[in-house]
Amino acid sequence: MKIFFIIISIFFFTNNYGQTKLLEIQGYWVKYKVEMKDGSDLFDRFVEDSAYAEYRIDQNKLCINSNPIHRINESCLNFNLINNLMKTSQYGGFIIEKVSNDSLILSEQIEGLTDDKLKRLYFTKQEVVLAKYKEENKNKKNIIASKLFTPKTNTPIELDLNKAFKNNYSNFELVGNLKIYPAQKKVKTEITFWTQNDSSRIKLIKKVIDHSFEKWNLKDFQDYESIEIPFVLKSEITKRYWGISVIFFTKDLTDFERNYGGKMEDLRKSSDYFNKGIAAYQEKRYSESITYFSESYYYDHKNIDALYNKAAVYFESGEKEKACKVWLEISMLGQANAKQLFLDNCN
Repeated sequence: MKIFFIIISIFFFTNNYGQTKLLEIQGYWVKYKVEMKDGSDLFDRFVEDSAYAEYRIDQNKLCINSNPIHRINESCLNFNLINNLMKTSQYGGFIIEKVSNDSLILSEQIEGLTDDKLKRLYFTKQEVVLAKYKEENKNKKNIIASKLFTPKTNTPIELDLNKAFKNNYSNFELVGNLKIYPAQKKVKTEITFWTQNDSSRIKLIKKVIDHSFEKWNLKDFQDYESIEIPFVLKSEITKRYWGISVIFFTKDLTDFERNYGGKMEDLRKSSDYFNKGIAAYQEKRYSESITYFSESYYYDHKNIDALYNKAAVYFESGEKEKACKVWLEISMLGQANAKQLFLDNCN
């Protein structure tokens, strides 16, 4: 019987077309597209095609920033350039598939992972992006900023908001926008929607943001009369978490779930069921294992590894028809590997 391996965990990220020189890849690069290496639809909890990502390559250091407003929390990796491989660890790194003066294509390479688990990322030089948006807005005095064309702060505004609240949080969400006036050296905040009528907390939020002018780097924005940045804010207090989170460039409160991969409680349940499924499989309790993997996927529809494992257990326990139904379900989600498994094993 053909064996399909159970997927235990996927937690690491990140052929040869000639030799790349280190100087060619230096600078700031902004991601504009991402796909799976095997041609599958992108199916990642934390990396969406529209999500912002800026890669800074400086000598032999790669720094990744996922926040378009500030770079304070960027994560950095040292790498060795071996031909076209940016080797970030003993297990892998990034293959440089293509590089030019203004574009870069990287693909992840990790020992033990197949192409359906690895991504290909497309980048444009940051100065090219800025030049494009400057040209588009050259005759405008009042603009609405975007992830790719925005002033940046030297420290996160969320830090000031959390300090101001002094652990006196409550559960509410709101929608608003802030306007920066460079010539007047001021910021004005407008709240357009809130889920809890708490005037004191709303006033405090407006006060903190209104006093943030000195935090903004307006180097490329001095000629505009105003720069508007929409945002959503969430204040939360639970047994496991409390604090304030802000997402800029949106007015959609459901972006909190999209940004964090779903509701945290559901993700925890999915992870618990997934681990129980692994344990049950290892003890050859196949029926229980299948139930646990089903529950894991129910609570987190991004966790298609739970479906792959469910199909593998069905196949190994002799229920080929049910395994084929699950592979077909996964292939309908745009996953090339499941489609191939179905074609190879299901008549």
